Amino acid sequence: MTSYERWSLIASFGSLLIGVVAFGAVAWQLLMLSRGTSQDHDRRRKQATMEYLTANMDRRKALFDEGIPHERDHRAIAALVNLSLSGDDPATKLVASYLTTFNFLAVGAQTDAFDRNVINEAWGGLIISVWNNYRPWVEEQRRRHSEPRVWENLEWLAGKMTPRRTIVPGSDAGNLPPQGRPAR
Repeated sequence: MTSYERWSLIASFGSLLIGVVAFGAVAWQLLMLSRGTSQDHDRRRKQATMEYLTANMDRRKALFDEGIPHERDHRAIAALVNLSLSGDDPATKLVASYLTTFNFLAVGAQTDAFDRNVINEAWGGLIISVWNNYRPWVEEQRRRHSEPRVWENLEWLAGKMTPRRTIVPGSDAGNLPPQGRPAR
């Protein structure tokens, strides 16, 4: 092998090495860009979740003013559900409006537009309570309208929330609902 061939081989190897290193650098930059994009998406999803929850606080207050009972007032909720199921149109519209706000939140969580962990931390127990309290009404609507998918997103979300506490048998739990798994 001549000197020229050796230098040509070394130059080819050097060019190949430079190409591999350059490819590695580009791959590393793409990986870092991907991670940054993922982190930005996660931050934006969490921000959108908090904005929706904040806006929903205002909507819930308006619905409370219209007659929706507090989420943990079992007796008042049962009375409203019974009123609606007995044919009271305003009560039915009120319950439907209330549950729809939670159902939209659930749709956002299912489609990854909203962050489920943020929802769970902020309103997990509340969502379980809402589902447990209004489940008889939802089941009756499903039966009456032959539509088993009505408010299924809310049911799904309640099933994904972490129970916050359990009721100790024989204790005075006051007017707070059990926070176990949503009843099925």
